[in-house]
Amino acid sequence: MSSEPPSHSYRQRLLSAAARYRQRLLGAFETRRSKLAITVGPSVVWLALLLLAPLMFMVTVSFLQVNDAYQIIWSNPTLSNYGALFAGDGPFWETAFFQSLVLSYKLAAVTTVICLVGAFPLAYLLATRSGRTFKVVIFLVLLPFFTMYLVRAYSWYLMFGPHGVINSTLLKLGLVGSPVALFGYGELAIVVGLVHAYFPYMLLSLYASLDGIDFSLVEAARDLGGSRIDALKDVIVPLTLPGIISGGLFVFVPSIGAFITPKFLGQGKVQMIGQLIELRISSQYAIDYGSAASMFIVLSIVVAFVLAFRYVSVEDLGGI
Repeated sequence: MSSEPPSHSYRQRLLSAAARYRQRLLGAFETRRSKLAITVGPSVVWLALLLLAPLMFMVTVSFLQVNDAYQIIWSNPTLSNYGALFAGDGPFWETAFFQSLVLSYKLAAVTTVICLVGAFPLAYLLATRSGRTFKVVIFLVLLPFFTMYLVRAYSWYLMFGPHGVINSTLLKLGLVGSPVALFGYGELAIVVGLVHAYFPYMLLSLYASLDGIDFSLVEAARDLGGSRIDALKDVIVPLTLPGIISGGLFVFVPSIGAFITPKFLGQGKVQMIGQLIELRISSQYAIDYGSAASMFIVLSIVVAFVLAFRYVSVEDLGGI
């Protein structure tokens, strides 16, 4: 009587075990929790390593001190770093940190408003036009992104200043007798540089919202006797509010902590909060002071998002 070869029986058992293991493995990935872990897990790990871990380190160091040997003293938590931010001979509003913080808020707010005012008409044009006009405008708006941020900041450095392109051109044309201080390095130059850097974020956010509007509502408002201003105020702006808020966040938040643009275009005449932190850390290795100062930027960002979420949802911030 013949029997099955042992080698063939072993292969069958091995294949059967592999099939059962494969089935169990596939079954484990069919649950909702496993699918969520596969899709979201890598992003969560990446976020934890590159954002949450450095943030937690910064928060911890803000309550610690650094000795003369540049070592962190982990055993003695203190609030002295926060007190040092506002310490000085005069009142707290005269300290370098408070003035830099207020200046950063002011320049970031001005940059956001200019981007909004300039981007809204252009975004409306893009939402109501198509074809070659749309492609040309989008290309011109995104063109600066083909170069490094540092190169863009340096290009404005060449434009401003007493001997920059603007003043040199005005002098050659005989329109002025001496360099105009307005076109020197300072707040105006910084705002121009920040607007140039973050204008596309505002434009694309507004366009995403305007592109989803049913413009027949605007026509209905006009047919009912509303003026163009009424249609803008009562129809377009409320429907575009998510894009306005998201674009404002994309401009205001990075403008607060901007460093490269104020460094180039301020030339020591203007000190925003990013420059102040960099100066203290590079000259004194005061990472405890820098961490405490950075917490105010973090809190500003948190407050900005909290206020935004009061009016729009997370899904609406995408401008959809």
